[in-house]
Parts: sequence; structure tokens; C-alpha cells
Amino acid sequence: MIKYKGGSDLTNEDDVELSPLIAGDESVQKHKQRRRRFRFKKLKPFPFSIFFILGNEFCERYSYYGMRTILVLYLKYYLHWDDNTATAVYHAFTVLAYLFPLLGAVLADSWWGKYNTILWLSIVYSIGMVINTLGAIGDLGDLTVHAVLSSIGLFVIAVGTGGIKPCVSAFGGDQFDADQDEYRRSFFSLFYFSINAGSLVSTFVSPLIREEVQCFGGDCYALAFGIPAALMLVAIISFVIGTKWYKRIPPSGNIFLEVSKTIWKAWKIRWNTKSSKRNKDHWLDYALHENNDNAILIRDIKYVLNVLVLYIPLPLFWTLFDQQGSRWTLQATRMDGYVGTLHVLPDQMQICNPLMIVCLIPIFEATLYPLLRRYNINFSPLRRMTLGMILAGISFVVAALVQMMIDENLTKTPYNNQETSLRVINSAAECSLLVRSSVYSDWETGEGEGSGIVVGPFPLDPGNATNSVGEMVKPGTFNFNYGCESILTSSLDKEISLAGLKAHDVIFYKDFADSLKYIQKDHRTEKSDSGGAFITVVNTFSVPVFIEVYGVKREIKSGSWADDTGDNGLPDTHRGTYALYVSFDNSTTTRFERKFTLKTGALYTLVLRDSNPTDDIYDDDQLIMDQYTDINPNDVSIFWMIPQYFIITLGEVFLSVTGLEFSYSQAPQSMKSVLQSFWLLTVSIGNIIVLIVAEARLIPKQADEYFLFAGLIGVAAILFIILSVRYKYVDQSEFDDDDSDNDSMRKEDLGKENPTFVHNTEM
Repeated sequence: MIKYKGGSDLTNEDDVELSPLIAGDESVQKHKQRRRRFRFKKLKPFPFSIFFILGNEFCERYSYYGMRTILVLYLKYYLHWDDNTATAVYHAFTVLAYLFPLLGAVLADSWWGKYNTILWLSIVYSIGMVINTLGAIGDLGDLTVHAVLSSIGLFVIAVGTGGIKPCVSAFGGDQFDADQDEYRRSFFSLFYFSINAGSLVSTFVSPLIREEVQCFGGDCYALAFGIPAALMLVAIISFVIGTKWYKRIPPSGNIFLEVSKTIWKAWKIRWNTKSSKRNKDHWLDYALHENNDNAILIRDIKYVLNVLVLYIPLPLFWTLFDQQGSRWTLQATRMDGYVGTLHVLPDQMQICNPLMIVCLIPIFEATLYPLLRRYNINFSPLRRMTLGMILAGISFVVAALVQMMIDENLTKTPYNNQETSLRVINSAAECSLLVRSSVYSDWETGEGEGSGIVVGPFPLDPGNATNSVGEMVKPGTFNFNYGCESILTSSLDKEISLAGLKAHDVIFYKDFADSLKYIQKDHRTEKSDSGGAFITVVNTFSVPVFIEVYGVKREIKSGSWADDTGDNGLPDTHRGTYALYVSFDNSTTTRFERKFTLKTGALYTLVLRDSNPTDDIYDDDQLIMDQYTDINPNDVSIFWMIPQYFIITLGEVFLSVTGLEFSYSQAPQSMKSVLQSFWLLTVSIGNIIVLIVAEARLIPKQADEYFLFAGLIGVAAILFIILSVRYKYVDQSEFDDDDSDNDSMRKEDLGKENPTFVHNTEM
């Protein structure tokens, strides 16, 4: 007869694996294998209910990532928010989505149970998706209405998705018995595979719908949001169908409140105890009741607090990881998405992450991890997570190097409301243009400081422009004196206002009376969300012109223009050579053709000018079209981003997949959802860090910001290594024994000393 650790008697014929306490070398034994009580007992089949949970997760993740993939572009190009605001709102939404898991965990572990929490908050989730879709329907109001509906929708989505996040994986883990550890580990890999399979499909489909389908006069964000909303309904149905097969563990009471009260009591008693009388091994032991009836609760809190200390550096990983959907997507808009006829949209680059995940997880499970086990190479969970953090830092170094390649030909645009730019274009016939203006006071001058007669760009011949695009000046109201040749008269003395955060053009031309006039307009400073090119067509003739370009017809009045906004809207288009057809009588027979070439991501101004403005007979010889580049084209291939995506995806496999199972295995049954929620809370804190950096706007160069984040996670990785060396693994069997008949003996042991851990001397 063999005496088992818990006090029960087992016979030799049961063929029981001895407790490591009996076998000796407790730390090594518990670290390498978990106890199985009946080695030759027939293993139960894989729980059928798991497949409904995986189906639910696939659809829910399609819904979430299908919406989030295009969110930053929706905020920027549909609601017309700037880069930093769009980035801030995107990460604020992510903060809430990973903050509300605390609420979901409390509801699940204390009152509703995991099943009901998932079901009811999934319905809330669906309502949020519908509201967000309504916010993208153009006919429902102006931009303010859209912004309000979208904000409400995003908040409700955050409540729903955040509330179910800690429950679904923990609910899946509950479906397995204590002797199904291998199955449980496989489930977490399958679970993560489902997450990324849903993300993979939606990340490919949503940008295509946004780009290819037109509704309400532009990109169809409403349909791109509507399909994920429908998939969320499918997720709910999938989950409900499996109801009769689920193993549903009832909530254990208000565990969150009990934990809070216990921690407060322990801290208070220890604080009021004189230093000379503090004889407890652990500060939580001061809350231990005399009859030890809360011994297991205190033990479980110790387990959780030890893991939470380990979580301290983890937010920095998510700070970097979640920028795939914001900063990296905006980086992709400044890159060339063409390889031959293949065109990759900027937001489609996010597909690299889930695509690589669904490939790497099975490869690692089938090759890398078994190989390491075969040769007894210690690649423990904490070592994997450490490597994941280091890889994330390397990916941002690569992203910074790619950004430096982009910056070599990137047009500088106003960064804040204290910057603006001015470009002067001369479209006046037979006029060598001179300009004197106080706006040029910081430029090199010919008549002393502040005189404003610029040596470089002037005099300016017809069909030419100053090279001031990208030269920043301060906004304000400025005197503007101009004339042809070397004659500057007071009659041509004007004032112009230059607003911050805008790029201004002043285009000079002559009317039919041979008088010198000008048009002041703003041009775009943002590239297309599709990687296409924008054009603005300016009419300097004395009469209206009728144009046709890309099959779109527009009338442009004298001294006016057509661009991608307003009533004269012109769409963006792909690179290539196009024809602009111009007529003066809206005729399709008497019209003149002019060719122009567009490159990826560039912005151009096409100025139509009259070579003889005093002649009222308009023919092909009089029409001159000048093409000016407002924003330089994208000349760095978007596929240069693949290395950074691959490296950060490796980091995700090692840190996130491992951390998900680690958080479950290191948590007692009563607090599995709570610990899962704290794991997700690290994601929320990581996004808060991005929010702070984005809104501070202290780093004008994006490459420098990437280097900053790489340095921060390097520091975090060092801290994680230090904490990992000190961490002690918990054997899952410690929790499994809670349901046995041996609780009374274990309570007695726990009242005497701290819970048994496995010391991790090698991380």
C-alpha cells in the first residue's frame, strides 16, 4: 500500500505515479511533468462542446478584426480626423476593449457564470456593431452625427468584446477534466488558431469591400462594418447551439470582493503590527482565520499576485504589437503597393500577421516544441515570453529603418497648427513674376533682413512654381505685393491669410483684360487610403471649362478648381497615364485632350492656362496644361514591411500564445477569469502608452518614435528576465486537488506555511 500525498490510500495495482514529494527532487519533478493519477486509465475523448466554442471564437474575431482593420482609415478619411487623432481614438477603443475584461471576469466568476456572461455580453456586442454600422451610412446626417454614432458604437462594442474576452478561453478550458492536460494545451493552440483564422479572413475581405464597393458617394465603410456585425450574430448562434454539451461550473460567489477584503485585511493587520512582532512568512498570512477556513483563498491570492508581478513589463509588448493597426497601417499608405498588376491596399498588409500565425502555430507545435523536448532543451513558457518581447523590439527597429527609407522622398507637410506652407505658381502669360511678401521674412533676401525680395525663386517664368512645398512657415496674415517683370506697384498690394496645418497655393494668371490676378487655394497633405493618386484641376481661363477625366465630367468656373472634395469631387485613381478632355462649350465633339501621368500615392495639381488671354477664341494651341506635384509619390515597396510583420508575429507566437495558456494554468479555478482579465488588462495599459505618445506629439519624425518604442521594450525585457528568474511555477495539480476529499489536510498544511511552488532557477 502506498500512502498518497493527500492522505488517500492507493494500491500498487492502480499503478499510480508517485507524488514528487515522495519521488524526491520536488522542484525538478513538478516543473517537468504534471501528475497523472491513473496512467493506464482510458483517456476521455476530446470534448465535443469545444468545437462550438471555437466556431464562436472564429466568428467573433472576424467581427472584431473586420471592423478594427479599417477603423483607423475610417476615422482619418471618412470622419476627416488627422493622423494623431485617428491613432489616439483607435488606441482608446483598444484600451476600453481590454479594460472591460475586468468587468466580465467579475460577472463570470462571481454572479452570472461564464456561460451567461458570454451570451448576454455578446448581445451587447452585436448592438454596438449595428450602431457603428449606422454611423457609416452617409444619408443619416452630417459628420457630427456620424462621429457621435461611431463613438457610441465603439464604446458599446468595447463593453461587449471586453466583457467576453476573459470568459471564452477560460470557459473552453473548463470543458476538460483534470487528466486531460495535453488536450487542454492543444485547445489553447486551437483557440489561438481560431482567433487568427477569423482575423485572417476579415483582414483580407474588409479592405476589399471598403475599396471596391462604392456607396453613399465614396468608399463603402457601411457595408465593410455591416458584414462583421452579421458575423457577430452568427457567433452568438454558434455558441447557443452547443449549450446542452457544455460543462458549466457555477460561480463561486463574489470572489473579486472576497479577494479585495482579504488583501485589505492582511495589509491593515500587518501595518498595525509592530515590526518586532511580525513573524509571518508572507504578509497575506495576517488575514488567515484561526480555524484556517480561508487558507485556500489566501493560497490562491498568493498565486495570482505572483503572476501579476510578472505581468508588470508586459504592457510594453502590446504597446508595440497593436500599432500594426494604426501607425503601421498609416506607414503603408506612404508605400507603393504595386508588384506588376498586383495591388495590395495599405490596410490589407495587416493580413500578414494572422496569415503567419496560422502557419507558424502548427509548424511550431509539430516540429519546434517536440524537437526541443526530445533533446531536453529547456524552452519554458517564461523563456518563450522573454524571446517574444525581444523580437517585438527588433521588429520596430526594422520598421524604423523602413520609415527612414520612406522619409528620403517624403514631402514635408505641416505637423501642427503652428506650421503652414506656401507655394507660388505662375500661370500668367508673358509675365516674369516677382513677389514681395512678409511671409518670406525668414528666407534669404536681397535688400536686408525682412525685405522679402527672394533671390532664389523669383523672377518666376510662366509654367513654373516656387519650390516652397515642404518649406514650413508660421501661419498668419501677410502683405503680398506682386507684379510682372521688375515692376511692383502699390495697386497690386494685397493681404493673404495662411492657416496652420494647411498647405497653400497662390496661383497667378491673367484675365481677358490682361490684368494680373491670383487664386488662393489649399491642397491636400494626406495620401490616399488606397495608395492611389489624387489630382486637382485648376481653371485660370476667363471662362468656365468643362472637363472629363476617369470618365467623370465636371464644370469648373473661371478662377476655380475641382479636386477630391465638395461638389466638384474627383476620385482618386491608380497609377498610370490618363487623358484629360477639356471643352469650352460642354461639347463632346470640340474638346481638347491632354495627357498626364500619375504615380502611386502622389498628389498633383493640373493648372489649365491660356497662352493668349486677350483672345476670346479658344483653340487647341491656346490651352496649356501644367502639372505640379503636391505630394511626392510612394517609391518604397510595401513589401519591405513583410520582415517587420514576420518578426513581430514570431514574438506574438512566443509571448501571446504561451501567455494565454500560462495565465490559465497558473490560476486557481475560482480566479481563472480574473487572471485572464488581468492578462488582457496588460493590452489595455499598452495602448494607453501609445495614446500618451501619440497625443503628446513630441516626436515629429516617425522613425524616431519607432526607435523610442524599441528602446522601451528592451528595458521591459530586461525587467521581465529579472522577474522570471524569481518566479516559481505552480503545479496545476495543486488546483485539481481542491475538488478531492483531501481539503481538510491541505488546509492544515497551508495554515503552517506558504503554498508549494516550483522554483524556476533557469526561468
